[in-house]
Amino acid sequence: MNTNNSRQSIFRFVSAFIITSLHSLLFYCTLFFGYNRILEFPLDSGGYLMVMLYCLCSIGIFRIMGAFRVGYNRRFNIIISHIISICFVNMVAYLQLSLIHRGFMPVLYIFLMTLAQIALSIAWTFVVFVINKKYVSITELLLVYGDRKAEDIVYKILEREDQYRICETVHYEKDSLMNKNNIDFVRERILNYKAVIIYRLPSCDRNDLLKFCYENDIEVYLPPRISDIIIRGAKSLDQFDSPLIVCRNCSLTDTQRMVKRISDIVISLFGILITAPLMAVIALAIKLYDGGPVFFTQKRVTRDERVFDIYKFRSMIVDAEKNNDVIPAIDKDPRITPVGNVIRKLRLDELPQLFNILKGDMSVVGPRPERVEHHEAYSKQIPEFNYRTKVKAGLTGYAQVMGKYNTTPYDKLLMDLEYIQKFSFFLDFRLILLTVKILFMKESTEGFRDKKGGRHEKND
Repeated sequence: MNTNNSRQSIFRFVSAFIITSLHSLLFYCTLFFGYNRILEFPLDSGGYLMVMLYCLCSIGIFRIMGAFRVGYNRRFNIIISHIISICFVNMVAYLQLSLIHRGFMPVLYIFLMTLAQIALSIAWTFVVFVINKKYVSITELLLVYGDRKAEDIVYKILEREDQYRICETVHYEKDSLMNKNNIDFVRERILNYKAVIIYRLPSCDRNDLLKFCYENDIEVYLPPRISDIIIRGAKSLDQFDSPLIVCRNCSLTDTQRMVKRISDIVISLFGILITAPLMAVIALAIKLYDGGPVFFTQKRVTRDERVFDIYKFRSMIVDAEKNNDVIPAIDKDPRITPVGNVIRKLRLDELPQLFNILKGDMSVVGPRPERVEHHEAYSKQIPEFNYRTKVKAGLTGYAQVMGKYNTTPYDKLLMDLEYIQKFSFFLDFRLILLTVKILFMKESTEGFRDKKGGRHEKND
């Protein structure tokens, strides 16, 4: 058993219990010493029930946002997760109190409580990170890789050197009388570590090492294959006297599609109404700057590989891509207008896609719609890439939230399949909440680097 992970789990539980208790205590004080004096019928025992519900709601939202994942997420990530969670939970609590009062309550108490909780969470984050760094050791890893080079996984591990360290690498080769890096040699090296990365080995050898690690209580990190993702969505069948799983491979059911479509219509209409003034200001700014068209349309691919026109606010000069040539944007691209620079950073150029959702071209949550040219190119490289089109393309989604803009097409495919196979409305709710968080995360917009060291950003 990995005692390091065991200590970390206990530490996360204790630290989460402390911060949740402190937040609930602040809500208790705000409720009984603030709002209770304003309510027409003051809360007695019902107030304690509200505090309990507040605590449970806090735990749920904080877990969804990853606010307790100390030692896993970065410090800034944790702080942003806390701030968004606090604002969401307090908004729900305020609406509950307003319903009890039968009218809007003064916002001063809830506002001051929110500020106090944010300050408390920031202080808590710094303290727990110091303690975690001092008492929880870094996980030392052995990397076993096959024919494919392992630079990608090494680079990703180096980005989290505060948590992981690759101490040794072994290039595994097929059993041979002439080479030493056979299965027996790899097993000997694995026994010196508590955790191992098995990277892109042939299936039979990967399975053999996976079982060996299981026997010896050694943690295994490995990238999933497409078949692994498909199996994750399987259901257990208990009709026989031997275990059997069923991969139905039908993406969403008709009922799920109907409910998802209704929710898309409601959310898009609500979004359009709320953001209409902002969209009007953006449209006016674009028009006044150069007199060109406000909107930009582009051919994208959605469910069943159907092509549609996606709507975005124009953020580049007119005819930025002449003759329909695909020219990725780079840092400080001269084609991006001053107005476009602002709306791209804040991702406000995506707002018109609410109309795509209302039309039925897209969903709120789903795989990101690829350009037709990219979809065709990726499908030639990866024949399974069109599996993403089992569901409608989405404004946000699993790959958009969990990945980066420069995540490889294959990794995007894996994450999108993860969403399709694990689909639930709770997962959609979680991804919508996490989308708010990634707006503040700089690494989520990290682009492709060009040959001169520049970075490609998203295209219009």
